[in-house]
Amino acid sequence: MKWLRRIAEFTLIVLVAAAVTLTAALVYLARTRLPNLDGTVASGQLHGEVSIIRDAAGVPHITAETETDAYFALGYCMAQDRLFQMELMRRLARGELAEVLGPPLVKVDRAVRAFRLRAKAEEYFAHPENTPPEVLAVIEAYVAGVNAFIADGPLPFELTVLQAGVRPFTAVDCLSVAAILPITFADGIRGDPLVTMLKERHPDMDIDALFPGYSLDVPVTIMESLEEAKAYLEHGESQEPQAEDRVQRLLARDHAVREWVGMFTAIAQRFGPAMGSNSFVLGPSRTASGMPILGNDPHIAFTNPGIWYEAHLQYGDFENYGFHLPPIPVPLLGHNRQRGWALTMSTIDDVDFYVERFDPDDPGRVMYKGEWTPVETVVETIRVRFADDVTCNVRVTPHGPIINDFLSAYHGYDGDPVSLSWVWQHVDYTDITAFYRMGHARTSEEFEQAVALITSPGMNISYADADGTIAWWAAGKIPIRPPHVNSKQMLDGASGEDEMLGYLPFDQNPRLMNPDCGYIVTANNKPTVKPIGSVEDVIGYWQPEDRAGRLEELLSQRSDWTVEQLKAVQLDDTGYAAQDVLEELLAVLEPETESFHAREQDALRRLQSWDLRHDVDSVGATLYEHLCGAVLRRALEDETGADNFHTYSTLADHWNFFKHFVGDSASPFWDDVSTGPRESRDEIIAAAFRGEVASLAKRFGGNVDTWTWGRAHTMTFEHPFGRLPLLGGIFDIGPFPSAGGAQVVNNMLYHFGQDSYDVIAGPSTRRLIDFAAPDQSLTILPTGNSGNFMSPNYADQAGRFMAGEYRQALLNGVDIQAQKVHELRFVPTSNAVALR
Repeated sequence: MKWLRRIAEFTLIVLVAAAVTLTAALVYLARTRLPNLDGTVASGQLHGEVSIIRDAAGVPHITAETETDAYFALGYCMAQDRLFQMELMRRLARGELAEVLGPPLVKVDRAVRAFRLRAKAEEYFAHPENTPPEVLAVIEAYVAGVNAFIADGPLPFELTVLQAGVRPFTAVDCLSVAAILPITFADGIRGDPLVTMLKERHPDMDIDALFPGYSLDVPVTIMESLEEAKAYLEHGESQEPQAEDRVQRLLARDHAVREWVGMFTAIAQRFGPAMGSNSFVLGPSRTASGMPILGNDPHIAFTNPGIWYEAHLQYGDFENYGFHLPPIPVPLLGHNRQRGWALTMSTIDDVDFYVERFDPDDPGRVMYKGEWTPVETVVETIRVRFADDVTCNVRVTPHGPIINDFLSAYHGYDGDPVSLSWVWQHVDYTDITAFYRMGHARTSEEFEQAVALITSPGMNISYADADGTIAWWAAGKIPIRPPHVNSKQMLDGASGEDEMLGYLPFDQNPRLMNPDCGYIVTANNKPTVKPIGSVEDVIGYWQPEDRAGRLEELLSQRSDWTVEQLKAVQLDDTGYAAQDVLEELLAVLEPETESFHAREQDALRRLQSWDLRHDVDSVGATLYEHLCGAVLRRALEDETGADNFHTYSTLADHWNFFKHFVGDSASPFWDDVSTGPRESRDEIIAAAFRGEVASLAKRFGGNVDTWTWGRAHTMTFEHPFGRLPLLGGIFDIGPFPSAGGAQVVNNMLYHFGQDSYDVIAGPSTRRLIDFAAPDQSLTILPTGNSGNFMSPNYADQAGRFMAGEYRQALLNGVDIQAQKVHELRFVPTSNAVALR
């Protein structure tokens, strides 16, 4: 049989050689697709010369004579570094992924087409008189810069391999990507249908108990101290009154809504949904320098390339170090020597679902406010690579698009139609103008006027300046609804009784400026327990108060904070509610000690001695997080089903519920409804503990000492090509052991209650700015500023990010020159001949 062995050895050699050859070819091709970052480029669209210096981190520092020239250069630079990402974002927002990636993406394209994002963007630019001319000029200059690179430069490696050309970008493309933000950041799209489905499935159970919001706590709000909130609530005010159920016939939609939620999740994962964020501003009374300090770490699903593109622009007397979301021209985060701002999502509930009633004799009409009203029907054609084009009809009611039209073709759904209504659909879009003016504001008053133009999604905008001012605004339209409406479940679309009444005027939106305590914290928590104008209780999908509470706890301890000390605050990994939850778990487990075998007893001792921290060497964190997830899954999955439990575990209320539920032995949710005997809390917790110890031993071995959090909780920044065989190890960045976790300040999130605890979302950047020395401000990106595989700036920050390190965001010319790696000059065509 020697000849068989020799054939096998020869075959293995050939396969290895082929793999090596393929890898070498890919690497060579990738190197040939890198853009030229040095030299001179001429353009007939420039008014003067432009200098672009890239520092060691790959950040372009753009110096121009005019604003439009600066934005032309920004578009060119961003296309050099992120064109593949920009193309994917454009195709996602326009529902055109299947044209490049084939049939598997048709379902995503159909869902996005239903949102009518492109139509909204086209409508916006059809009325240029509604947009300031300087904003239009900036967008046009940026797009011209992008297209100049597309015409001149090499296509990115990924687009070359896909053999997908890139058509010129338009202003509509940029706005379509901006328009997808309200959708991917709306928890109501997942939460509202889930509430309705569970109520229909279990009419005898108190499903509202699973969605408590802040009703079980004295909430950590942005505006009040705990003492103030408690005093107000003790006077009998209800935080989140329950409304009557107005829609009864919803069971038929269970399958369709479940499919819709899954489809939305797929869209959000490709974009990078917001999943919590932190910001704080400290006034002069709280800092060692006597000047404000701003800190921000917006939390978004990790993508590769990362979500932010850093760029530093200077022209005339304007300067801004901005964080851009490609291909949106204006920065969503930024600072200069005088002022800066931070961003977190406010999670205001600005999305509603309506059950619609169509005319049985005329499907082109829907009952709206008691009258038959025409419905717009739009025919969409989706081009599909390797397959025939797909045509679909999108019906648009006065509330918004019917979400289940596209489901009927795939799942045979014929239930009641449901429309999706969100604030962004029904107001003039002024958000691009808002962020443009925020970057140009010279005073806090001008900045506030700019913030007033933000529409949807709702945002927390925190602010600090060199004059000593700190401030915060709840930005975006706050809906006014009838008192009886429970906006967290499906509403009646026919009668008109559940219609939104309007929006609060911006001057009634919550805000703070220079509070007596000397600091402002936002962490997607509720702004206030008090009425806001005519809104008795502002409703939202508030994230658990743990991060906000921990930040308040830490920041209140000192009045001499420095940027160096605040690094530890942003990286804090102590569980705010973990002590109380752990005590409840141990109260059940400790009496069972003698019934546990040796490994289980060892694991129990680790829980008993856990210091509540989530560092990479912690064994206690591994056991605690796995146990909490397993307990909730065992308790609820019999009521929800596996798919719905997965959706529920992504909502803020899963933790708002669990941290109180674990101590409530009388809750009916402890019983497994799929079995005959009635299970108790103690049985569920003990079984979960034994199950997780066995699972961890199988995964990591029998030695409990090796069950460290850094082994269970890892971070891999996945490139879209990383899902292809053999290519993951080339394009993906990682894995890294990860500190942090869910419901801690260092919010490195995972799928709670699932088999994997690998990180899926977390800080998309970390920023610290002391306005005593704004040129020494700190930042870091999760991967790098370039999205080009084989670029030295593709993954250069990943290791430092995971280690909790920072780098300087350069503002001073001397520092920029000292770290100069590349310099590209742009000149008008009248001054030079372009170097190709």
